Amino acid sequence: MNAIVRYLRRSPFAGGLADLRERMANASEYRRLRDEAERTFAEMAFARELPAPRPGAPTVLVLSMTNNTYTAKLECMQALAFRRRGWRIKVLTSSIYTHAKRLYQAYGIVDLLPFEKLVNVKDARAAAIAEAQRRSNMSMDFQSVMEWRYRDAWIGPQLLSSVSRGGFDGAPDPRKPEIREAIIEKLKQSVGFVHAAERCLAELEPSLILVNEPNYHTLGPFVDVAIKKGIPTVHFTQPSREDALVHKKLTKETRRIHPNSITPETLEWLLREPWGGQQESELDDEFRKRYGGVWKVQARNQPGTVDVADAEIRQELGLDQKPVAVLFSHVLWDANLFYGKDLFENYGDWFAQTVKAAAANPRVNWIIKLHPANIWKRRLSGVSGEYGELSIIRESVGDLPPHVKLILADTRYSTLSLFRMASVGITVRGSIGYELPCFGVPVITAGTGRYSGFGFTEEHSSRESYLGALSELEDVPRLTPAKVHLARVHAHALFVRRPWVYKSFKTEIGPNVLDPLFQNLVPVVASDADIGRNGDLDEFARWAENSEEIDYLASRIGQD
Repeated sequence: MNAIVRYLRRSPFAGGLADLRERMANASEYRRLRDEAERTFAEMAFARELPAPRPGAPTVLVLSMTNNTYTAKLECMQALAFRRRGWRIKVLTSSIYTHAKRLYQAYGIVDLLPFEKLVNVKDARAAAIAEAQRRSNMSMDFQSVMEWRYRDAWIGPQLLSSVSRGGFDGAPDPRKPEIREAIIEKLKQSVGFVHAAERCLAELEPSLILVNEPNYHTLGPFVDVAIKKGIPTVHFTQPSREDALVHKKLTKETRRIHPNSITPETLEWLLREPWGGQQESELDDEFRKRYGGVWKVQARNQPGTVDVADAEIRQELGLDQKPVAVLFSHVLWDANLFYGKDLFENYGDWFAQTVKAAAANPRVNWIIKLHPANIWKRRLSGVSGEYGELSIIRESVGDLPPHVKLILADTRYSTLSLFRMASVGITVRGSIGYELPCFGVPVITAGTGRYSGFGFTEEHSSRESYLGALSELEDVPRLTPAKVHLARVHAHALFVRRPWVYKSFKTEIGPNVLDPLFQNLVPVVASDADIGRNGDLDEFARWAENSEEIDYLASRIGQD
């Protein structure tokens, strides 16, 4: 951000200039968003009539930094839950995110903090330059950068993930000059963000923080500083259904755990609860909904897929009757480096080494399945050209041998079809690690994650151990009934109990991911009394206010 841009974004003209830029870039789209803000203003009039918080009321700080309609409205909905209970709401946003600011104001939230006023202050810039010079003089590789810290923030994963995502590169190598330069530039920003977080949290003293993206290099430092200061921090994300959110409180212990997870203590407690036909049926129904197109947010990962029998898949792929190992690839460039420890350098390195192991073991059939989210994520990000996985395969083994088959992201085979034919699954820490065991299928992982240590996956502490297991996959037995039960109780918790289902609002999803209103949140209530009768916002707020409960967990009664 050069000096002129910094000045303009800190000036009173920032919002007007941002609107002008958007209007000139796409007048019709700008008008649609203004119309949407006006509709929201009319629909949420009752929210603006809520009484002002009393003096000394606790404060929720929303770490927003989005101009996306849907994400901003999800934040507004949750902020409304606290406003109804007398909390004060403050929102960290950008001076140029005028659309999001209008949506917040429609909900009666007017205390908006411009991010630009916190960053790029003189002392922080000097510290950023000094830290960049210090790091520039060090040797860099992926693992050493991963361990970078600055004051109370673990900035290494945040930097690498941001560079990976920005360059659509699943294997960013800090030894390359262009990657090194990108890391150093983002390092300067991150140092400024750490100082901004310290200043912001010291001045505001929030009682609770709400955040959707706690891990990348912009907001990651705010979350790290908040946890160090002991400020309760709630991470929210959307699961594989569009009528719910998943919440987890971030602590020193849970900071690097995926939000859609449960603690070991929660699993132990659930294993002591009654389990029978109802729970089995609920879980089976969730699998059908997840992969059967019921949930639109999940259906974008399964476009045009159908259930296909094992025999038909084998015939079409030219596979014999040997056992089938399925390598479930991650979206390599959408790097989640925050949720565990990898055996390999990065997702790209893991993919390359696993493909080599597959080529070297013809005693089983192998299916390499590219992640279906590649389709819409590439389109949304404007990525075209060859998949990175294809170039990795070419560089690693050349042409795949006959016993190894590649299934592209746009396959017609449903994921459930592959679940039924698989003898073993391979992932780093993907969701298949807790899904496949529900069908008795063992999963071998190449890193720690949300279900590590729970007893239903085969985990390895070294590359050699992992690769050795891949060379003997033909000997891996199916899971015992006890392990299947463990996996199913765990999956039931994630699919059925963890989602907070909202009833006062509904999510609308359109067909075009490039449409700025592709996802939208609209009220289905007309008054605060309607929300009170639904009870959904109160249930969320009560959980958030209870510092003892790390995971939101719905009761059995009254759940869909």
